[in-house]
Amino acid sequence: MNFGEFVNDGVKPYNQHEDKTSQLVNLFNKISSQYDKFNDFISLGLAHSWRKRSVKLLKDYQPKKILDIATGTADLMIVADKILKPETITGIDISEKMMSVGKQKIADRKLNSKIDFQLQDASSLNFNNEKFDAVTIGFGIRNLEKLSVAIKEINRVLKPQGLFMILEVNQPQKGILLFLYKIFIYINSIIVRKILDKADFHYLLNSMREFPNGKKLIKIIEKEGFSLLKHKRYNFDVCSVYVFRKT
Repeated sequence: MNFGEFVNDGVKPYNQHEDKTSQLVNLFNKISSQYDKFNDFISLGLAHSWRKRSVKLLKDYQPKKILDIATGTADLMIVADKILKPETITGIDISEKMMSVGKQKIADRKLNSKIDFQLQDASSLNFNNEKFDAVTIGFGIRNLEKLSVAIKEINRVLKPQGLFMILEVNQPQKGILLFLYKIFIYINSIIVRKILDKADFHYLLNSMREFPNGKKLIKIIEKEGFSLLKHKRYNFDVCSVYVFRKT
């Protein structure tokens, strides 16, 4: 089995003529209609449970105004509305077509009065200082091109003591879990490629492997004015949630 073809070629831009953000706009606009299928497939359907369990970590804090970054097709906002019952949720993304899928979900649930979408980049948020009680990002932080700048912006728009929740998938780093993960990817790559083409599949897959997680990610976030409140790992560390507080 040539596992390396699927998991060891690193996260590289598709070309050297565009920045990462521009390429990701094109990627997510292209795969928007298939993204939910891919996410369900690659997580074995566990993404739904991960969102619910993570959002419940914010329940005791009762955030009223929430910003969801990399909101995509709105799944995390829908869960947040159901569990947290905030006054408003604003979702931002760089992909109009991903948000178009999300807007239809919101309309179907008659949530337009409290949930809105804006086309924005997390590294240059168009919001006033200290506007939100909580900022969430689900399965999207690894796609931010200017991570430290985005975290500074998140800090800026959060109210004092505001919360920052990150939900992200990880590739197991070693041992039997890594071996089983590689087998899973190898066996199912043909099926996934019916949903996504090879280049798109490789980016989404390898971004999980390359992005820092655990202590490395915590250190990056804390450096920008946050303190860690909670860190939980799901399903043998395949997915992690972090809840930070603005200091």
